[in-house]
Amino acid sequence: MSDEATIALRAQLLQRGGRVAAQLPDALMAVILAIAVIPDFLTPEQAASFPPQLIGARDELTFLLFVEAGFLLMQGTLIDIATRLRKRPPVWVIALIMVGVVLLSREALQTFQLAWQLGMFVFIPLVVSVGQRGMALWTMPERSRIEKMAARALIGNRITTGIGLLGLLTVTMIAGVAFPSVNLFDSGWPALAAGALYFAIASFDDWRVRGRHFAERPRVLFGFDPLGIDYLAPL
Repeated sequence: MSDEATIALRAQLLQRGGRVAAQLPDALMAVILAIAVIPDFLTPEQAASFPPQLIGARDELTFLLFVEAGFLLMQGTLIDIATRLRKRPPVWVIALIMVGVVLLSREALQTFQLAWQLGMFVFIPLVVSVGQRGMALWTMPERSRIEKMAARALIGNRITTGIGLLGLLTVTMIAGVAFPSVNLFDSGWPALAAGALYFAIASFDDWRVRGRHFAERPRVLFGFDPLGIDYLAPL
């Protein structure tokens, strides 16, 4: 394929409407998590005027972060498979792949076990969420090469960001054990703040991979490429 044709193909990523809309869910999550952190930095009088619904939702937001972390490596595996398929597999094959990937992911299994303990109102939406993630196996084989590279870059950067933030939280937790008087985890805001940063970076990265610079020079955000964005060897 000529350079002109390649750039034309990559230009599919430059549709402005899609570029903005794609990043909105992650951006919204970043804003919600950032707002949920604010009460920990207010006086009791100021916190009393804060929306009680958001304060009451902090446990649910923390669980959402647990789900995101639990499914992160599983999602990386799904994207790796989906971007290397040369044609769309039958639905029953997709179902088998999904079951196999979940069973081989310790983190995903732990997330499912916790959701089961919390009840059907948590477990069923979680199953639906996994099914939606598995749609990549249906849609991705028909996508262009640059779109596959973008998908690999996005999940690779999420994994890198997640590992980095997890390391930072672990250091913070160890510091809290060593110095109980400054234990930040007593209020739980570090995890919410890390989640806000995670989704903010993911939102920016979704915008980035749909831009001209990525189209002309595909690369990961932080230099560490866990999947290999140009590794599209067929399965």
